[in-house]
Amino acid sequence: MSTVGGGQVPRLIASDLDGTFLSPDGSISEVNARAVELARAAGIHFVFATGRPPRWLDVLNTLPADERRVICSNGALVFDLSSQEFLISHPIPVDELQRTIAVIRELAPQVAFAVEQGFSVGVEDHFIRDLRAAERIRRVTVAPAERLIESGPVLKLLAQHPTITSDEFHTLVEGALAELVTVTHSSFGRRGLLEISALGVSKASTLAEYSRRLGIAPAEVAAFGDMPNDAQMLAWAGHPHVMEHAHHSLETLDATRIGSNADSAVGRAILAWLGER
Repeated sequence: MSTVGGGQVPRLIASDLDGTFLSPDGSISEVNARAVELARAAGIHFVFATGRPPRWLDVLNTLPADERRVICSNGALVFDLSSQEFLISHPIPVDELQRTIAVIRELAPQVAFAVEQGFSVGVEDHFIRDLRAAERIRRVTVAPAERLIESGPVLKLLAQHPTITSDEFHTLVEGALAELVTVTHSSFGRRGLLEISALGVSKASTLAEYSRRLGIAPAEVAAFGDMPNDAQMLAWAGHPHVMEHAHHSLETLDATRIGSNADSAVGRAILAWLGER
């Protein structure tokens, strides 16, 4: 931690987006926007770490978020919003994709897959898409997953189950996939959705890589999150913060619990560090 205005503040702040930094309606509150601006003015690095793909980041266009670089797709990518370039990329090897799809199909025959490839996405015909998300897709291909993975590097594999929750789906497959890929999730509801990355790739691993390039140690990092795909990042950061509505799996973390995204709790915490209101 460093000192600003007599108070102790981190050198780097990393925040999840949905359910954490963004308001429930998906917007950026005035409080959170001001907190980012003042943090950057104080010399604090600020980076977002999200499960969203790069095509869903337009909401950040007005923020000075560490030269507009974002850790996205659960750590599979570091994306520069200004240049629209992939700065770091960790795709899933094709062999691992093939084996993962086969394992999940055997354990959950009702599964439907989708593949994230940055600005494009491929889905199986029975994969149910969120209409709001579909509006953001520039290019979409419909085909069996075994064909989709042949079309180019896959940053994230999505597996959807129509009748069990994400928690239940994760429990069903995690043992069989533990040495093959990284499996997490970030959604509630009766339709389970798993988010699958290359083995060892997570928000935490890419944040660690990003921090090393800045010469910043874990003890100098504050992180904010609310879902299982944030857990490793929160465990890695020296100053983890979880939202009051966070997923129950985060209760075991030694983290500071703050308020709701509806009350701009992330921004309020940052402003308090800076001696602001």
